[in-house]
Amino acid sequence: MKTPLTSLKASIQILERIVKIGGKSEKIPLFLNKASNNLNKLINLMDDLMNVTKIQQGKMALNKTWFNLAELFNDCCEHISLENTHEFIIIGNKELMIYADYGRIDQVMVNLVNNAVKYAPGSNKIELDIDHNELNVKVSVIDFGAGIIPEKIPYLFHRYYRVESSGLQYSGLGLGLYICAEIIKKHGGEIGADSIVGVGSKFWFTIPING
Repeated sequence: MKTPLTSLKASIQILERIVKIGGKSEKIPLFLNKASNNLNKLINLMDDLMNVTKIQQGKMALNKTWFNLAELFNDCCEHISLENTHEFIIIGNKELMIYADYGRIDQVMVNLVNNAVKYAPGSNKIELDIDHNELNVKVSVIDFGAGIIPEKIPYLFHRYYRVESSGLQYSGLGLGLYICAEIIKKHGGEIGADSIVGVGSKFWFTIPING
């Protein structure tokens, strides 16, 4: 996959140079945008496949540090917030510190938030809930979209499973939620989803606060 990625990136750089020196074709920005989107899709697919390989080989290591969970929420939602298309509401203890792998938990949160944005297009509000006791924290990403039928929910975190709900087809390889589940499992936690058709969905995970 690296060879086509390199070629695609080179093509984008050439297009950018054409634009900078005064290229006047109206189609150049269009093709540049398409190429960039395809590059990002390929990079995401490669990352998913590399993560699955690490999981299968037992090589997914964790680098745990103390960090503020609410700050992680803000970081992982920033790319969407800048577009002003969705409102993110953090509920719960915004001062809570946890001992976990920041990069991996960020990966889980980005996946859950992106799914909420993609597959609940009628919901412009997303709630991020922090609920905890002395030992564990439960994090929930809540949307108010079309929801998922109950029969699909048990399979959401299976490898290569893609669900079609209310006419919306989940794209990609069906690895994102599987990888999330493995990351949470590696942290000693649990992951799940609750949904009501026509009301919305809640994807949640629990992990120990102190690692």
